Amino acid sequence: MALYRLIYVSQAISGLEYPDLVDILEKSERNNKSVGITGMLSFGDSMFLQVLEGSRRVVSQTYNRILLDKRHVNAELIEFSEIEHRYFDVWSMKVVQLDSQPQIRSIILKYSSSETFSPVSMTGKQSLNFLRELTELYQRGKILAQ
Repeated sequence: MALYRLIYVSQAISGLEYPDLVDILEKSERNNKSVGITGMLSFGDSMFLQVLEGSRRVVSQTYNRILLDKRHVNAELIEFSEIEHRYFDVWSMKVVQLDSQPQIRSIILKYSSSETFSPVSMTGKQSLNFLRELTELYQRGKILAQ
């Protein structure tokens, strides 16, 4: 079976709060695990950056369902490509809340033109590398994820 990776960015609606992120995470973990999706969701400065990995059909179906979620707007597909292996295979989904962790700012600056998290200006490669660095920090116990 061929594997695919999809990366997209979207903007949170005004008034999105922590319980909304918990709800997104819990539903994503439950839904993704049952269909073989792995990935990660980062959130900061009212922006989402998410990666999904799995079969083409299931990744496409998951993304189409995500687009219907009213908690975000202005979704933009950054990348959708065939991959040789998963980078986020240990998680059916994790959320990293960027605003609450100052040590992440240096990673944001590495891939952005400002301290503000603005994934709309990132390329597919930058987005993937950004998310991979967050994953590495999490696995070393340097940042928190839900």
